[in-house]
Amino acid sequence: MQLDALHNMLPEDAPVLQAIEVLDQAQAKIVLVVDAAGKLTGSVVDGDVRRGLLRGHSLQSPVRDIMHREPYVLPVHSPRQKILEAMHVLEIKQVPLVTPEGAVAGIAVHDVLLGLQHGERPNHVVVMAGGKGKRLLPITQDMPKPMVPVGGKPILEWILLRLTHYGFREFTFAINYLGHMIEDYFGDGSAFGCRIRYVKEKEFLGTAGALSLLPPGDRHPLVVTNGDILTGLDFGSLVDFHDEGAYTATVCARAHRVEVPYGVIEVRDGCLQGIVEKPVYDNLISAGIYVMSPAVLPGIPQAQVLDMPDLLLSLVGDGHKIGVFALEDEWVDVGRHDDLERAKRTFTAPGG
Repeated sequence: MQLDALHNMLPEDAPVLQAIEVLDQAQAKIVLVVDAAGKLTGSVVDGDVRRGLLRGHSLQSPVRDIMHREPYVLPVHSPRQKILEAMHVLEIKQVPLVTPEGAVAGIAVHDVLLGLQHGERPNHVVVMAGGKGKRLLPITQDMPKPMVPVGGKPILEWILLRLTHYGFREFTFAINYLGHMIEDYFGDGSAFGCRIRYVKEKEFLGTAGALSLLPPGDRHPLVVTNGDILTGLDFGSLVDFHDEGAYTATVCARAHRVEVPYGVIEVRDGCLQGIVEKPVYDNLISAGIYVMSPAVLPGIPQAQVLDMPDLLLSLVGDGHKIGVFALEDEWVDVGRHDDLERAKRTFTAPGG
C-alpha cells in the first residue's frame, strides 16, 4: 500500500518555506523535489531544512539548495516485504517509489505498510475453523487443526493477532470438530483485544456453507479466511482493494509454479508432434482468503454444504464482479506435515 505523492511534490525553485509547510501538513514527512517532467531530483526532510538554515540559507531560498540530491528510491511495483527490509536496513521510514523513467509514482511509508495508520475497522472477520485436519494426523487426533501449535502459538491465534494488528475487532469462528477447545482457549476475545462469537456447524458445511449461519445485519464487507492459513498479508490493503474496485467478492490469489521434471510429449492423432523438455507452468491459486459483500449472504442456502469455489463461480455466472487480489507476502496453507514444518520455521513467537 502506498500514498499518493501529489501533495509531497515541489519544483526545484519552490521556497524552503513551502517545503516546511508540506512537511507540517502531509501524512508522509518528506518533500519530493521534481523537475518539469515530474522526474525526482532530490528529497527534503526536517533534517535537511535544519542543516540548510544553519548553512545560511533563508526561508525564501530555493529548495534545490537544501535538498538531498541522491535519495534512496525503489521501483513502483516493489514487493511490500522488500520495501520493509530496505527501511529496516537503512533505518528510514519512507521511500519514494518511481517509474522506470524516474518519475515519482508514490511514497511507501513504514506505518502505512504495517497497517498502523488504520484505526478500528468495522469489517467482520469470519474464520472457518471447523475442519478435522485429517492430513495432519496423528497431531489432530485430539485437537482441531486451528489449535495446532506453530512457534509457541496455535495457528488460529496467529491469524487473530495478524487481523487485530490491522484494526479488525469483530470475529466469528465457525467451529465443528473439537470446537469446545477453540471456545475454551479464546473465550469472548477480550483477552485478545477483540470480540469473538461462534457459530457451530452440526455437520461439515464446506468452506463457505457456514456463512449461511451468520446473523443478518452486517453493512460492511466481510473478511473470510480459512482457519489454517498463516500469512504476512496486509488485510487492510485487501479490504481497501475490495472497496475501491466495488467488487461483490474478492479472492486472494497466490502465484504457484509447477515444474515438470521430464520431457512432455505432444501428441495428435496418435503421432508425435513435439517434445517440450522440463516445462514450467505458472498459475494463480486461491489463497483461502476472501472478502464478501454482505449482499451475498442471503443467497447462500441455509445449512447446506457449499464450497467457496462453487459460491464464487455462481456469482460470476450471475454477472457479479469478482476481484482478484495478488498476495505477494509470506503464505503457508498448513494442510500437511511438511507445510507445518515450513510454518514452524517461518512463524516464531517472541521468546519461542
